[in-house]
Amino acid sequence: MKKIILPILLITFLSSCNSWKFISEYDHDTDFSKYKTFGLLSWDPVNDKEVSPQTKQYILMSIKDEMESRGYIYQKDNAALQISIFIVVQEETSYSAYSNHYAGYSGYGSIGVGVGVGTGGTSVGVVGYGMPSMYPYTAVKHDYNIGTVVIDLLDHSKKKIVWQGVATGRIANEEAKESNVKKDIERLFQKLPVKKVKK
Repeated sequence: MKKIILPILLITFLSSCNSWKFISEYDHDTDFSKYKTFGLLSWDPVNDKEVSPQTKQYILMSIKDEMESRGYIYQKDNAALQISIFIVVQEETSYSAYSNHYAGYSGYGSIGVGVGVGTGGTSVGVVGYGMPSMYPYTAVKHDYNIGTVVIDLLDHSKKKIVWQGVATGRIANEEAKESNVKKDIERLFQKLPVKKVKK
């Protein structure tokens, strides 16, 4: 039975605000050893709105490294496997609440109660004395971005997806490091049903 991850996977992962997650699936009827060459489809200009030119190069180089480490040969035109990359960034919002109601009462000190609410779920943490919910609290809004990278391997002759990998998680404000991008792409390709060639 063929198992290919469909766009529903993208929606599922966009709803998470936890640590970066990696998942992949492939067509179990496909013999990946029959492919000898791979190529990169034209970079989607939409991706340029989400990543810097430097990060783009890190992603492309890391993908090439992963494919070549498995014995595939890069071929610019008419390669047996074509690779497409699609990147989505979505802004998310979460709220946290805290109260220091007892701070003014002698002997009690301050109280910290944190409530996190976001698309990834709700969590409550309490430090110090308990507090009835009727007491006043201060709510703080947190805006952040969730990034999703979708990589497809397509059979060029049959025009169909034979493998798909999706990575998603919260995006840091600083520029991505080459070592981190390489590590993330490596994790994403771990379940590609072709082992790396020993050197």
